[in-house]
Amino acid sequence: MTNVSLRLSLIKGFILILALVSQIAIAQQRKKKSAVTPSGDTIEISTLELRLIMDDYFRGFAGTVREAADSIMYFSDDYRIDNQALFWKMNAIPAAQGAIFSRDSFTAFIDILVFSYQMKLYFEKGAGKEVFGEHQGIAIRASDKLWKKLIDIGLYITHPKDISNGIQKIKDFAEQNPITSSYFNRKSTLALMASIQKEEKVKFKTLAEGMAQSLDELSTRINTYTEILPNQIRWQSEYLLNDILANSQLNDRIDTLTNLLERAVVLIESSPELIDNQTSKVMRDITGERRIVLEAIKQERMAVLEEIRNERAIVLQYLSNEMTNQRVAGFKDLNALNNQGINLTLTNVKDIADLLLWRALLLTSILAIVTFIGIFLYKKL
Repeated sequence: MTNVSLRLSLIKGFILILALVSQIAIAQQRKKKSAVTPSGDTIEISTLELRLIMDDYFRGFAGTVREAADSIMYFSDDYRIDNQALFWKMNAIPAAQGAIFSRDSFTAFIDILVFSYQMKLYFEKGAGKEVFGEHQGIAIRASDKLWKKLIDIGLYITHPKDISNGIQKIKDFAEQNPITSSYFNRKSTLALMASIQKEEKVKFKTLAEGMAQSLDELSTRINTYTEILPNQIRWQSEYLLNDILANSQLNDRIDTLTNLLERAVVLIESSPELIDNQTSKVMRDITGERRIVLEAIKQERMAVLEEIRNERAIVLQYLSNEMTNQRVAGFKDLNALNNQGINLTLTNVKDIADLLLWRALLLTSILAIVTFIGIFLYKKL
């Protein structure tokens, strides 16, 4: 009976030793894994991807502002409201373009967030809360739509991280530095961006950007400029024309000129000989003016062609330099990735060797214990 109890105790002790060894091994494995796994608040999106998202958002921003301003002009009968709608398109879209096309994509994202909320406050309760009269709701809804779209983008790129503190900082900054006119002049947001990045510990995953990606980005931004610039010129022309037509002094002068033309017509109709003489003189003057105009057009054409050739040479030189820089940067990134892979492989091999050595020692110890127990039992029996 005593021998049976002793054997059961030895078996229980052996099981407890195996369980303890297993727990130690599991703990060691977890420790090693946690040391290798990267930690921290890293955003799983590259700066290039964020720039592409911002470029796409700008096209939506320009379309939303243009559509809202055109709707206000369509429903309004007041030329002053029409001018304010034109002014909104003329100044808000370039301001957003300047914010989004920043060199740093995270700076661009923070800047456009601040600008969108500032514009929302400007139309809701700021200096521009009555600028569109009874059509103010159109501008408010458009601004709110753009703000919510940016919040959705922020939640998408930071999921599942909580960004409420950063959003509150942006709102506080916008309320403390409001937009005060339709020119949309604003305070720099670099200090705010640095504060948010420091507090939220924002990092982007690295990505080796190739030359083709940079050229695609450059092409996208050139296309955007090409699309927006003609509209800017047309809106400014419409604004100046409306301003001219609304000038009462100019209308009085036009009426006076009309009266003078009517009197001139009466005088000409009463003098046939005068008409013939003036006609001949006018034809000679027209011929001379025609020669002058043709010569001026020729000179302008030559100047434009020369300017185009110069610009083409500058662009080609710039593209060549950019291609060289991107190629060098690509090689550096590839070398860095190669070195990182080699270091990681060596580290993993070392860890595996340590684990095998530790397990060999563990098995040797267990075998020694079992041998000792067997010898002990043998002597007892």
